[in-house]
Amino acid sequence: MTFLPPADLSALMKTCQQFADIGLLPLCAHSKIPLKTSEQILSFLRFLRLDRPSSSRASLIKDLTFSLEEYSAPVSKASYFNVQEVERTSAHAHPLMEEQQLRATRNSALEAFLLILRHCVNMRRVRVDRWFEDVPMAPLYRAITALPKLEDLRMPMLPRSQWGASEGSLANLPLRKLVLSPGRWFEIPEMLTALQPLATSLVELDIPVCQWVAPAVAFPHVRKLGIEFPASEDVVSALVCTFPNVTHLFLRGTRNFHLCHTHSSRQDEDRLREHSQYQWHSLTGSWPPLVTVGAETPCALYTLALPFRVLRVSVTSSAGDPAGDMLPTILTDAHPTCLEMRVTQVHYKYEPRPPRFSGLAPGDATASLQRVILTMEGDGIPDYVKVSALLIDELQRALANLSVTHVLLKYSIDHFRASRHYTRKVVRTVCAQAHTRAAAMAQAVPSLRWIGVYVRVKAGPTWLYCWELVRLSERAQGFVLDPPPSVSLKEMSEHEGWDVLAEQEMDELARAD
Repeated sequence: MTFLPPADLSALMKTCQQFADIGLLPLCAHSKIPLKTSEQILSFLRFLRLDRPSSSRASLIKDLTFSLEEYSAPVSKASYFNVQEVERTSAHAHPLMEEQQLRATRNSALEAFLLILRHCVNMRRVRVDRWFEDVPMAPLYRAITALPKLEDLRMPMLPRSQWGASEGSLANLPLRKLVLSPGRWFEIPEMLTALQPLATSLVELDIPVCQWVAPAVAFPHVRKLGIEFPASEDVVSALVCTFPNVTHLFLRGTRNFHLCHTHSSRQDEDRLREHSQYQWHSLTGSWPPLVTVGAETPCALYTLALPFRVLRVSVTSSAGDPAGDMLPTILTDAHPTCLEMRVTQVHYKYEPRPPRFSGLAPGDATASLQRVILTMEGDGIPDYVKVSALLIDELQRALANLSVTHVLLKYSIDHFRASRHYTRKVVRTVCAQAHTRAAAMAQAVPSLRWIGVYVRVKAGPTWLYCWELVRLSERAQGFVLDPPPSVSLKEMSEHEGWDVLAEQEMDELARAD
């Protein structure tokens, strides 16, 4: 029963009372499956039987994920390729009426979700992927802080007023993992001080707070840390002293209105980098070996000036930012074996388009590089296909002289709300081009042994196409062909592809939002 999908398990439970009794716990364990639609939330509320206290199932729920989108992306893979179905459903939709119906349905689902939270008091893990700006957060906050056994929480950032409450605080929960996704309330410098009661329990912390102030008490058990990168000259000392045992670090940017590609800002970054180098040299202690380091801007990693090797590095930049000149310095600092280049706003076709991968030239900076992930984030509109193709072509030329063995091309597509037709067309196009892109990359990069193409619609389905590359020597060919086949692609299943990504330690970056 543990391995049955929820629909099959539910059908089995309806066959007899014995199966209904013993199948209840395995069925409740499926509550971790994200609730993405209003229909799923309302159906889950009915399943709990809150109106019948003697047979209520609320106490059995330990894990809950809320992923409601006001304009949800279709979750069925087939719907992205069934053109007739798309045309039929869109022909009868009236935009104004659809907007009103969506808002009313959404509000009903939010009320149902809050009711679920108030009754499932044994919850240990709650994930709220998003909230809505026109809906107050206070009811959500009160419901979550009333869960006495909660250990793992992900939710949107809270307003400043909530942190001053004397009761019902997140700091009173037995949290081991706290992830607050970016929202409208960033300026809370004393937030780490407010979380000091959790200093002995937290092992993962991710908070989007600008200009944070180091607390008096350290967080010695935090291994995974996501935090805004401040403009303070003592940033290295503050990070190492506050979080002395970090192994995974993600920096969320620099100060407001900072543009790392301008001349004046670059002078400032050079000065801060020198100060960071001095701090690293002056510290009596340092972090344990870092496994993964990522940043939302190249200048954050450039300024940090890491003095030791890091296995995996993720660098994010906008499609229009010419910040590639920092990449060789970042790679020389960290000497990673796995590099993710995350490019945002790929749906904008900048002219002239700045070079993105000029830093991937042969030399000391790229000598250790073996695995590369190119993540292309943008809205599902026609220009996304054009710009992503240009990025892949540029990466292909950059990797031609490197010793890279594994490459993953990751399309991260936001559902375009104005027209579902656009998103479906983009998905169909990139999926159809997957083999062509892989074959071209295989021919251009002689050292390549594996290539994958990962297509992901945010809050929607995913596709992974992947191939093992077989290099054909002249002896193996036996005779001369014109032109000689230098490489062949052996297709792998999606499951086998994820096994390869896990074996090469690329899966963590590949699955990241």
